[in-house]
Amino acid sequence: MISDEDALKIAEKLENADIDIKQTIEKATTAGYLGEDHFYCTVIEEGGYTHTVPEILGDRYKSQPLDNLYFDIISKALDHDGIYISLAYCNSNLILPDENCDEIIEYDDYDLDEDEYEYMVEYGLISADSIKKFKVYAEEGIAGHQPTEDMGIITNIIDGEYKAYFALRSTDRCMSSFMILPLSTEYPKEHPLSFKNPINKILIEMIDKTIVQN
Repeated sequence: MISDEDALKIAEKLENADIDIKQTIEKATTAGYLGEDHFYCTVIEEGGYTHTVPEILGDRYKSQPLDNLYFDIISKALDHDGIYISLAYCNSNLILPDENCDEIIEYDDYDLDEDEYEYMVEYGLISADSIKKFKVYAEEGIAGHQPTEDMGIITNIIDGEYKAYFALRSTDRCMSSFMILPLSTEYPKEHPLSFKNPINKILIEMIDKTIVQN
């Protein structure tokens, strides 16, 4: 697992990274956790809400291939409020057989005595590149994300240059909103939005490896 400092460095270098938007979106869809390919990239509007390309085209329930029309809309959105690309997902309700995981990570930085731990929680972490399982005792208080949340990047063009930042999307009742730069070093490691949270550090590393750069 990467250190707190390395997690911060990845976030800092992301801002000015030379990202291949099209290839990153196409790669993200191979992760499979959102189902329809067009869900992996959504257009941002002022106020922090997102819209899928089918929704922009007038039928939110219609499947939309990643064709020229799709990427034309995405390209235009980059000049306005930007886009969100979903790149990783965390869920404690996923049942992942060990043999289907690329890596199994057991948390080992416990604060309590061994006899104070009873209930083991397993989190499934998924990206286009890998499937990982993170195991931690619930008594440690390490919080993961909600099943309705996914993590990725928002990007748009500012003063002629691409800018990208980590973001967390939350979907509720068919509406999506997101938080830009949601992670903070001010939170303790138990907080779901802490840079020190081991789940977030794993997700940051997974996202970094998923992004396609020019």
